[in-house]
Amino acid sequence: MQEMVITLKSIHIFKYPIELVAEIHLNKYPNDKEKNVLAVETVEKMQNKDGTLYIKRIAYCNNIVPFVFRQLGDLNKSVVHVEEQCWLNYLRRSLLIQSRNLTWTNYARLSEESYFQPVRENPQWTYFEQNGIIDIHGLGYLGCIIENFAQKFLQKGIRKSLWIMEELLAEKASKFRYTNAEE
Repeated sequence: MQEMVITLKSIHIFKYPIELVAEIHLNKYPNDKEKNVLAVETVEKMQNKDGTLYIKRIAYCNNIVPFVFRQLGDLNKSVVHVEEQCWLNYLRRSLLIQSRNLTWTNYARLSEESYFQPVRENPQWTYFEQNGIIDIHGLGYLGCIIENFAQKFLQKGIRKSLWIMEELLAEKASKFRYTNAEE
């Protein structure tokens, strides 16, 4: 049986400056709006000579794989680990994020690359593009079923993540406006 690779792409415009969008993204989890992200741990953080802030983090997430697929021992883990590497360049006003699964690497490659930059026509807004890859291998027909499940789950996850970002941005912006109005 031929294995396939599924790609996902998402583009979104945040009507907020990249500095605020980057701050919210880097601090959005864990939160009450997303119960599957249990914790995020920063394992490396450094400032490069060009002013780029590099951050490497590990996210600890609930295993959302349906029980029927967990019959494979490696898929039957309660917590899965995802590595995220971020490059935030304040001078260029850009944020690049690459993430990949650390759990299930014998069976799956799940990776995303996200890029944030100011919108050319309105630099106070942020252009966001995310590209993802799902590659399940070594599981034959079961792999195709899991890929289909993963694709639907990740598409839903992308929409939910964008909704969470918009909610957190609106909350932060309203607090900022309220605080400034009091002065």
